[in-house]
Amino acid sequence: MGPEADPFRSAESYYADYRPRYGDRPIDHLVDRFGLGESSRALDLGCGAGQIAVPLAARVGRVVGMDPNEAMLDGAREQARRAGVENVEWVRGSDADLRGDLGDDLAPVDLTTMGRAFHWMDRGPTLDRIRELARPGGGVAIFGDTEWLTKGERAWQDEVYALAADYLDDLPERTGPRTEPYENPYDEMLADHGFADVEVATFERTREWTADEVFGYVFSLSFCSPATFGDGRDDFESELRARLAERGGPFEQDDEVRVISGRKPD
Repeated sequence: MGPEADPFRSAESYYADYRPRYGDRPIDHLVDRFGLGESSRALDLGCGAGQIAVPLAARVGRVVGMDPNEAMLDGAREQARRAGVENVEWVRGSDADLRGDLGDDLAPVDLTTMGRAFHWMDRGPTLDRIRELARPGGGVAIFGDTEWLTKGERAWQDEVYALAADYLDDLPERTGPRTEPYENPYDEMLADHGFADVEVATFERTREWTADEVFGYVFSLSFCSPATFGDGRDDFESELRARLAERGGPFEQDDEVRVISGRKPD
């Protein structure tokens, strides 16, 4: 995915401020699984606003955060500044750039992480390149969580979705909870591309959202970015805030973070 076809254009500031972090448990799981420490180097591909790169940097020696969207990288730099993290190098680039000369400068890598951005990539060739760049015994990890606007199970989520559907013609279907992200068998994909010891780890949690966070999250989604609403953006915001105010808060979400990881054979 190149910068010329960025689905998150206009959503960047909301992505940085309102996309939830994955939490400490999934990060610590990978640190233990791959024996990461001060001498370790990690790559966060499609890093967005640093939701993985910033907490990972507190546990390893160096992280490279790569994303094709410069505004996303600006958000990541600000998140790192707030966290006091200084050992991340932010690089503008896509999975295509990783498969090119840019990737040659990164090897060897102990761990490559990807969040939901993996869906947008040319997945097979990218996994092959990640395996090439990985240190023997190192690996790859794909993060996912519950996208509640289309896959949540609470009544307030149904209401937010219904309102968005009044404004948007191409909103993805609301399918209900606990579906795999984009229904891709990523664990099988890792094995097919040469990674061993593939495992799926899940971490359940209940999140609470304020009205501001609900609104900000909706605008952080590629299919609900401010640009998708056009002239209806302000009307949607006003009506959503009014409905959330009627319901009160906080708004609870049942969330499940999944980490699918595999190791490059020694």
